[in-house]
Amino acid sequence: MFLLILVMWAAPVRSQQIPLRYYTQLDGLSNLSVSAMESDGDGYIWVGTENGLFRYNGAEFRRYAKAEGLPDPFVSTLHVDAQRRLWVGNNDGLYLKKGERFEPVLDHGKKLPVAPGQKLSSSPDGTLFFISQQRLYALTMAQGQPQLQILFPNQQSLAQQAPDTLLSVHREKNGDFWLGCGSSICQYTGSQIHVWDASQGVPGDQWLGFHRDRSGQLWARGEQHIVVLQASEKHFIDRTPPGDILHKKGLVTWISADAEGRILSNADQSLIRWNIDHWENFDRKNGLKIAGGLTALLYDKDGGMWLGSRGLGLIKWLGSGNWESWTMAQGMPDDVALSMARDKEGVLHAGTRSGPAQLRPGQRQFSSITDGLTTLNHQWSGMVVDQAGTVWGGTYSGQLMRYDAKTRVYAQVASLPQIFRMLSDHQGKIWLATMDGLFVIDTKASKINVMRPAGLQNLQSPQIPKAMNFRDLCLSPNGNIWFIARDHLLRFDGKNWATFEVSFNGQSPYMSAVSCTTGNDLWLGTRQAGLLRASVNNGVLQLQQQESPVLKNKIIFSLLEDSRGWLWAGTDAGIAVWNKKQWRLFNQSNGFVWNETNGDSFYEDNDAAMWVATSNGISHILKPEKLFKELELNTLIENIHRGEESYSSDKPLELAWSPQPLELVLASLNFRNRSALEFHYRLSGLEENWSSSTTPKVRYTALEPGSYRFEYFVSNTDAQQSSAIKSLALIIQPPWWRTTWFYMLIAVALLMLIFILHSYRLRRLTALQARTEAIVKERTRELEMSREELKVRALRDGLTSAWNRSAMLEMMEMELGKAQRQQTPLLLALLDLDHFKRINDTYGHPAGDAVLIEVVRRLNATVRQSDAVGRYGGEEFLIIIPGLDVSHGKGLIERLLKSIREKEIAISDQQSIAVTSSFGVIAFDPQNPMTAAELISHADQALYRSKQQGRNRVEYVE
Repeated sequence: MFLLILVMWAAPVRSQQIPLRYYTQLDGLSNLSVSAMESDGDGYIWVGTENGLFRYNGAEFRRYAKAEGLPDPFVSTLHVDAQRRLWVGNNDGLYLKKGERFEPVLDHGKKLPVAPGQKLSSSPDGTLFFISQQRLYALTMAQGQPQLQILFPNQQSLAQQAPDTLLSVHREKNGDFWLGCGSSICQYTGSQIHVWDASQGVPGDQWLGFHRDRSGQLWARGEQHIVVLQASEKHFIDRTPPGDILHKKGLVTWISADAEGRILSNADQSLIRWNIDHWENFDRKNGLKIAGGLTALLYDKDGGMWLGSRGLGLIKWLGSGNWESWTMAQGMPDDVALSMARDKEGVLHAGTRSGPAQLRPGQRQFSSITDGLTTLNHQWSGMVVDQAGTVWGGTYSGQLMRYDAKTRVYAQVASLPQIFRMLSDHQGKIWLATMDGLFVIDTKASKINVMRPAGLQNLQSPQIPKAMNFRDLCLSPNGNIWFIARDHLLRFDGKNWATFEVSFNGQSPYMSAVSCTTGNDLWLGTRQAGLLRASVNNGVLQLQQQESPVLKNKIIFSLLEDSRGWLWAGTDAGIAVWNKKQWRLFNQSNGFVWNETNGDSFYEDNDAAMWVATSNGISHILKPEKLFKELELNTLIENIHRGEESYSSDKPLELAWSPQPLELVLASLNFRNRSALEFHYRLSGLEENWSSSTTPKVRYTALEPGSYRFEYFVSNTDAQQSSAIKSLALIIQPPWWRTTWFYMLIAVALLMLIFILHSYRLRRLTALQARTEAIVKERTRELEMSREELKVRALRDGLTSAWNRSAMLEMMEMELGKAQRQQTPLLLALLDLDHFKRINDTYGHPAGDAVLIEVVRRLNATVRQSDAVGRYGGEEFLIIIPGLDVSHGKGLIERLLKSIREKEIAISDQQSIAVTSSFGVIAFDPQNPMTAAELISHADQALYRSKQQGRNRVEYVE
């Protein structure tokens, strides 16, 4: 029996490299000893640690502790019930989350502590069951308040039957409870209790976890044992893993199941998984480091698997259950993989940068067989299996090798030019695409002979030399074999050759990969034109460019259309897959071993699983159909605040006007492809166009009074999906001086003033009339003189039509006087176009003139009607902004800076250039007035600092 257990333990166990992502202090998780995890109804991941509770939204962690109502930072357990309520248990008590705070559950005014290692359980109606101070409680909510009932021990006779110590609770759907009690397992029905002990297969242990699997078996986990009770049986079966891997004391234990229904639990230094009839062990050999143990397991709403570690923080198993990785740690001679093929014995052969390797059925490791190889470090660029089941391999060094499965010895068949790809056809021939043309081998011949293909010489011409570099080849369902060179496509139908010169939009697309389709067409990967679909009709090659957002700006290294008709594209930034309906991109964030594919990247296995060769190992996609599982994209407003005030997004928002900025923080609780998420938003009533950002923070400064609607959604560019558009109504009330009652008060005051003035006017009409006439005459004379003088000065700049220097200086004096009299602020901005001399030197002075004219146009379009824009000299401009100080005018200054740089300036019908500017800004303080010259001097110094600190920025005078 012991030998049988050992055999079961050593039974086939995959030893793949696990793709993992560790979350630590660098990500905002300030304590790395995780004690519990849970996912709430919205999708937030809650992480309990020894020093605080953390909420993770996919972008950042937020800590909850004493300030939020949790005086004890050590979290023992977490639970979310059917009503989406979050419960937190620790040594201090049991707490319920209400809003952003936690409230304790009290029993006659006293808290109910929950010991470390305890599990909470709940029923579909939301009743919570927990153990505190050796009592089993049922907690229900009535009018928002917790109601407690002691379920066990509630009868003296029952209490005498059970051990003194209660350790854990698990409630079944039928209402029964399974309890860890003393060193036994107790089954409690509400009226009866049954103690399962060693006589019924339960060894003495502290039983801390229970799980009912899909087949109806009950699994129980103790500190040092795992047992299972099959449905309707009366005796537990021992399923403790051999090898003494459950001996450490004090480890928080748990037992659960993965998406496939396989039982998972934690061992002393590993994660263990029950697979049919044996345990699989995942530890350091697979890349899993766990420090003081795995303390928790969680599956998020996307199906992602998370592990909690005591000492290494939060761990995400990327692509768990579907992605496997194989590297040198699993016996490959090199991490750089180039080719793959499986022989008739089920052995997977892998060609690497340092020779071949084999993964035999049931093996945990690749093995390197080098018998017959004179040099071990050749790059095995191609591997195929012929009709007889013989494995052939080719290298970049030109060696053509054949593997004898009986003797397990390689033999070199020929020395050829650099071999790129190999193919086995239906006729028993092997085709080789090399740097120096094509070669073919008839494997059915009595003597192996490597030769040039017959008939190919009839196509040779200056355009198709004998030594053409062939990069790839494929076999169509109709038996045609296709070959690609840089700009030529060759077809062999078994008898005759045909050639097609490939040109797209008048130039060579530079083909790098080809794949034959189930419909006898071709997929072509090119450097210049991206992905093309090719077909031949009546001897004419027809090309159609295939639009794929996920392939944009990527290099296609390899292509494969699989048995499903799906297209796989290996690139320099992941693999793109098209399932005939949509594209998706997969990279390391999904569990892919490395983003850059390599060589003959794809191999479809007999079970339709996909193997992918990369520069850092091989990825194995077990069930490709899972790749297109729809993501439930969602987004929500996580926080709204203005100044120190925070607001809820649960209902329309109505706020008083304030100059302070209103900030909205968005969140998307999706944890797959986080790097591909993009937030989109707009404030209807203020803006028509959508804004997009990878940063989920939106800020609006000093919104004008009115009604708005904030609309938002999130998209995933890799998955080509978007969430539904959500919205929040927003009303900004006018300030008191813009309310109706204030306008009425002003109207009454004006009427009274008019009456007083009218009376005064009647009494002194004659004197006032004479005085007015004198003033009018004098003012008329001054205005006429001023008008003539302004005409002479030519107020406008001749090139840009902006105010000229003289006009601006006069306006500045006038505005400064006005600001001084009225005690109002004023901003003065001096800007200079960056590298303007370089524009004149590079593109000529007409180009520089075009830039100056466009810059003035953009500035005038951005400023208010009361502001003034003038050309101060050369490429320098002066802007006068009355009525605003720095805090209220900063937004306008930033819009001026953005108006110049956000769009290139056309300097001709065919050419546009990017232009940036540097600003120096000073505010006029009527309490400490300066002269115009002093203000301009200070603004000029700020402008100089802006230039010194990198240009394309604003510097303010403090």
